[in-house]
Amino acid sequence: MNQRQLQYFLEVYSQNSITKAANNLFVTPQGLSKTISTLEKELGVQLFKHKSNRILPTAEAARLAIHAKYIIDEYDVITNRLFHEKSAVKTVTIYCSYDVPQLISASFFREFNKDFPNIRINIKEYPDDYALKKVENNEVELAILPGPFNPHKISYTHLCTESFCIVVNKTHPLAEYDSVPFSKIANESLVIKDSSSFTSINQIYTFLGSKNAPSIILETSDVHLIHQMAEDSQIVGISLMYLARKIRSDKIKVIPFDEDWLSKKLFLIHNKNNILSNEALLFEEALAKVFSKHE
Repeated sequence: MNQRQLQYFLEVYSQNSITKAANNLFVTPQGLSKTISTLEKELGVQLFKHKSNRILPTAEAARLAIHAKYIIDEYDVITNRLFHEKSAVKTVTIYCSYDVPQLISASFFREFNKDFPNIRINIKEYPDDYALKKVENNEVELAILPGPFNPHKISYTHLCTESFCIVVNKTHPLAEYDSVPFSKIANESLVIKDSSSFTSINQIYTFLGSKNAPSIILETSDVHLIHQMAEDSQIVGISLMYLARKIRSDKIKVIPFDEDWLSKKLFLIHNKNNILSNEALLFEEALAKVFSKHE
């Protein structure tokens, strides 16, 4: 396994398409397919499944993606890539939860680049705990994460509140409802976002106690896999409404919860003891202004 294989894998994982990934990487689809096949043989697992005209990541691919991003990030540090860039361009790195970048419109980045052409934005998706630790250790200036935070260590600005929902196949009994109480899924088999983080939806199970606890059959950082499993079976997927609206399927019904507290609050945060760079301050101000217009 090498850096190139992991970079190619992450591009295919991101695009869900060999052709699109190959175009982005400036390689042939045949060469890219061979690289992925070699990686699968080396790991002894299947990373992608072919369905119709698209490919879908497996649970093993979702796990590999988390570690591959770490490794590529470390390669960047070791090779001092950032120090070889033009000194006139300053990079602002923002760590965030998985899928958070989809909340920020492309027009925001275009306008920000137009206003500040010498600032390069670098957004990286990581598990919440990992990103928060980086902020606490002053290894990254900004992060977009769900709360709560230690107010003595972290300064935070509320950006938005996003509602949780369930996604089910339209043949599932729950599909007859337009909204459901959380207790309605107590006896269901669930696919959820990785619950190892303190910010996970897994916390809400404490509201129910141990009685009739849901059965979690898979935890994954890949929301597309959650929707795919709900589409292909009688499993209930836990998603976020803004993501569910974007991942469309004629076989899936998106159902909101009755409870308002079943939501995820996202904040733009930084270490209270860290003096932000001018570039980070400009990004922080611009992003907060955009989200304030939607409240």
